[in-house]
Amino acid sequence: MPGYAPLTDDRLWLPRGTTQAAPRPGGEFVLYWMQVTHRAHDNFALNHAIEQANTLGVPVLVYHGLRHDYPWASDRLHTFILQGVRDLVAAFAARGIQYAFYLDDRDPGETGERPSPLVALAERAALVVTDWFPTFIMPRQLKALRERVGVPVVAVDSALVIPAKRLTKSYSAARWIRPDLMGPLGDWLLPIETVEPEVRRPIDLPFAVTEPGEDIAALVAACDIDHDVPPARGWTGGTRAAQARLDWWLEHGLPRYLERNDPNVDVTSRMSPWLHFGHVSVHEVLLAAREAGPAEPWKKFLDETLTWRELAFNFCRFQPKHRTVEAIPDWARTELADHEDDPREAIYSDEQLERGETDDELWNACQQAYLRDGWMHNYLRMLWGKSVIGWTENAARALRILEHLNNKYALDGRDPNSYGGILWCFGRFDRPFFRRPIYGTVRYMSTNAARKKFDVPAYIRSMA
Repeated sequence: MPGYAPLTDDRLWLPRGTTQAAPRPGGEFVLYWMQVTHRAHDNFALNHAIEQANTLGVPVLVYHGLRHDYPWASDRLHTFILQGVRDLVAAFAARGIQYAFYLDDRDPGETGERPSPLVALAERAALVVTDWFPTFIMPRQLKALRERVGVPVVAVDSALVIPAKRLTKSYSAARWIRPDLMGPLGDWLLPIETVEPEVRRPIDLPFAVTEPGEDIAALVAACDIDHDVPPARGWTGGTRAAQARLDWWLEHGLPRYLERNDPNVDVTSRMSPWLHFGHVSVHEVLLAAREAGPAEPWKKFLDETLTWRELAFNFCRFQPKHRTVEAIPDWARTELADHEDDPREAIYSDEQLERGETDDELWNACQQAYLRDGWMHNYLRMLWGKSVIGWTENAARALRILEHLNNKYALDGRDPNSYGGILWCFGRFDRPFFRRPIYGTVRYMSTNAARKKFDVPAYIRSMA
């Protein structure tokens, strides 16, 4: 068994129709364009960039840009990202790697395109390495850069334990993907090596670097983004905060993980925001949990974190229309369509749902968790999503609302796990159940059923 998780060709995503990415002769450096893996350790993309730079005898440059116009850009998301950048500045400095962070802080109403710092750097590079990610703006950004510059751009899978390419088909349920993940797990769930650059020299930049200190709130306030979504209560972005939460959970949460379906008990890892932004690697989390034990909680956590997470990435990879009703399985889409005319107890407007103003106190409390905290317990996310299906005219509107609320308010939104979880509410990865109004044979969940599982009034009080 190897000592480190291998960085094989299975992790490399080359331009379509090519089998290798030959570096451009005369390039000044290898550019690592950091998109979603916001960490200076446990990073396959960074390692690949450094290895290529060492082979070429040039330095590696890390470029990380934060634009103002990505969908759902807000104070909440910008703050969490910039807190992570603060850690990155220190981490890369400690490793002697040049890290260039560019904050697009244009004034509201500014028109015209600014020169792209990324393109300017890519045109000087021998090779561009970036992060592979199958949803949100990342596939589109990768395609756009490849079309715009003449340098090879290689995307690297740092998100998953088993490289996405190793799974050559789409899976309809967890039970089908589980053996293909668990079987080879011993070859992949290993520590990730730290590769050091052999050439270090400063590179001139075409822009001023931003290094967030204690002024993050001021930096965010100056950006042309949605200022109506405040920073999430009780959350701090970055690798240091992620490690602190992981350490706490290993001691206090993991031993009681079998109680995880009770939202009133803090035993889930809550690592999803940091995993989404890449502040911590899934390898690091799983290896630490395995080391800490005990056996039964570890096995269940492994299944939740490996099986369901990698199933969601597989889903987004093979289903390019995962944001639409076309991603709902045929049987479930037919059932929901057949029951569109069933009477509803209520039809709520988008605004009522966003504000958490329904007649269901538990659902309103769940929405408050998103509005204030930017995070919701997984059991409640399922109930939250299922309920909206019953309060809207059709599946298309329900899906649109759930995507918007999740991606706007959840720190871990805009992620394959988000789309996997939302589409699960519509029957994805599930099976038919007994037929009932509105839902047909799609699984139904209710507040009344939740009352039998945990102290619902206590949860509502916690969100008051």
